[in-house]
Amino acid sequence: MKILHYALGFPPYRTGGLTKFCIDLLKQQNQNGHQTALVWPGRIDFLGRKVSIKSRKLCGIQSFEICNPLPVPYDEGIAQCSFFTENAKEEPYERLLKSFCPDVIHIHTLMGMHSSFLEAARKRKIRCVFTAHDYFPVCPKVVMVCQGRLCLSAKSCSDCGECNKTALPIHQIKILQSVLYRAVKDMPVVYKLRKIHRDGYLGKDMANRNIRVSGMAEDYRKLREYYHSLLKKMDKIHYNSTLTKSVYEKYFQLPNSEVISISHGDIRDCRKKKKFSSERLRLSYLGPQGEAKGFFLLQAALDEWWKTNKQFCLNVYFTPIKPSPYMRPYGRYTYADLETIFDNTDLVIVPSVWQETFGYIVLEALSCGVPVLLSGNVGAKDILAPGAGIVIEDLTAEKLCRVLKNITSEQLAAMNNVILEKQEILTLNQMAEFIETRCYCCKSL
Repeated sequence: MKILHYALGFPPYRTGGLTKFCIDLLKQQNQNGHQTALVWPGRIDFLGRKVSIKSRKLCGIQSFEICNPLPVPYDEGIAQCSFFTENAKEEPYERLLKSFCPDVIHIHTLMGMHSSFLEAARKRKIRCVFTAHDYFPVCPKVVMVCQGRLCLSAKSCSDCGECNKTALPIHQIKILQSVLYRAVKDMPVVYKLRKIHRDGYLGKDMANRNIRVSGMAEDYRKLREYYHSLLKKMDKIHYNSTLTKSVYEKYFQLPNSEVISISHGDIRDCRKKKKFSSERLRLSYLGPQGEAKGFFLLQAALDEWWKTNKQFCLNVYFTPIKPSPYMRPYGRYTYADLETIFDNTDLVIVPSVWQETFGYIVLEALSCGVPVLLSGNVGAKDILAPGAGIVIEDLTAEKLCRVLKNITSEQLAAMNNVILEKQEILTLNQMAEFIETRCYCCKSL
């Protein structure tokens, strides 16, 4: 089978769970005997706007770079909606599909994609599958969080202009999609500037900044309907959790779908018997510093607990803007570091405020035998064996503080035993086979 994936690109230029999922799945499919390639939104020229597609090998993978795609806003939001719905001629895409002849096109995001790509695929009767990694088709900010809490006006889009007022202007997005930026992205000075920007962007005071509102509610309703029209062209929607499915179905009618939990190529079954001390609780938070992931909620809960109990620490893997005394900051980690991190962790906390579609860190922790404490907004709760962790619905700082106060070393040991005896650890190959048989509708090799 020939499978053409559409995603944001290759590491290190593109990072995150979506990129990890796509590249690892693509490589696994190659190992399973399929022929795969990745088409991705590349550079935007400042002068010419003609769409072309460049073919070459990247990271050992057949790559098709779209030159002059639509802008990619990532999670920064959209201020000028009209730029994100422009179309292009079908000829470049027709040539791509004629040369590669895919049996399936697996789409991982709608960012940067011209509708003419899907139109060319439909003309050739190529099966199209969409994996919902986030809520971009519903929310330009991806996470459906407004001013630190779940967006309550998503249906009407009445707050979208206010929420997206910090979106990057088109000329800055073009810079970020330039060949020059790819070359300098990880240089120390550029990395520092990126960090300053992200710290400010994710900071709690961002919504209060005096920035002009970006657009009208009607603009965002039209944008959502445009994305709905693209999703309706898919033959199958793959949801990575029941939570993701429930959120999408509030806004879109997409009847042909499958819920399949996900994995990645660095998941190994490293479960082990752990010892837990009653003297000091070692907590770990492996997300970024931001409201959507629940870091500030977690900090508020632990600040309160610290007033009466000094027998815990929190490992974080960034430099907090305002660190609390119980925090142990570490640098950025890699997948190779995870086993060591989890050896020094008693409980992983995933306190997401946004309705996180999955949450790889849950599977990663369980694969090392570490109990987890989750917000009910984490899609990965689907995979949690009963007794392997704690799920707190409608999470607040007060609820989290109460639960943590009552956790004992005996309870943690019991959770560890459940993980060892009953927790399923989904491998990448198993996931790939599920997707092939249930989404691509082909027989497993």
